[in-house]
Amino acid sequence: MDFRKIGFWQLVLLVFLLNFVAQAIHEAGHWVVLETSGRGPVWSFTELVQIWGDPPPLHPEQWVETTSPNGEKGWERMASKPGRTGMILMEIGGPLASVVGVILGLSLMRFNRNLVLKQIGLVLAIVITLVMGFYYLRGFTRESGDEYFLAALLGMPKYVLMIPFSLFYFISFILEVLALGDWRTRLKWLGAVMIGSLPAGVFLATATGLVVSQVDRGNPLFQPVLGWSLPVLVVNLVALLALWFWYRRASRRDKSAG
Repeated sequence: MDFRKIGFWQLVLLVFLLNFVAQAIHEAGHWVVLETSGRGPVWSFTELVQIWGDPPPLHPEQWVETTSPNGEKGWERMASKPGRTGMILMEIGGPLASVVGVILGLSLMRFNRNLVLKQIGLVLAIVITLVMGFYYLRGFTRESGDEYFLAALLGMPKYVLMIPFSLFYFISFILEVLALGDWRTRLKWLGAVMIGSLPAGVFLATATGLVVSQVDRGNPLFQPVLGWSLPVLVVNLVALLALWFWYRRASRRDKSAG
């Protein structure tokens, strides 16, 4: 049975769930550096909880002051800020984690015999590739993002970092499209990726703002657990649990069909 043959709305649901996994993979790359070094971070859905410009946090003593490369003042929610080496590792951790996520997804698609895992692997790779690809396209003209801060720490132009990452995602996208086979299948899968990613992206962006504001207010329901604001941890675990049920149900359906 061809793993590319999957119902359109089933594919949309899979895309929706894997958007949460893809974002969590990226943020975990940042998080693990600060958490394991005892910096006491508080993570939201798409970034370390942080506030830039005015007004400052309600309780600045609970935050660490920082300054962007262009001189903008900000505050990051952690107990203490690491040194230059620690910041370099933290900034590069997210981009590298996303690269690993794409490689993992393509490996599941290429080397796994389980049809459902092949679907999950390819969708994960496509989701990360497109999200990061659009991120890098916008990143060339904006003064923010991981590579912007990392380049400042390393004392080099951000393009030196962005070009190799952009090439990696461009090549990955070509490989993913080729793996989909004919053009009808490609349009179906890519259409499902767009439809499933839109509500997930809106939720993640909106929820991040909510987490930042509630952490700033000291809401006890938004306090960190293992470095993640509690609602972030709960939502990501629910997404993983839903993905597990999706996998079990799809596997049973494929066995029945076989």
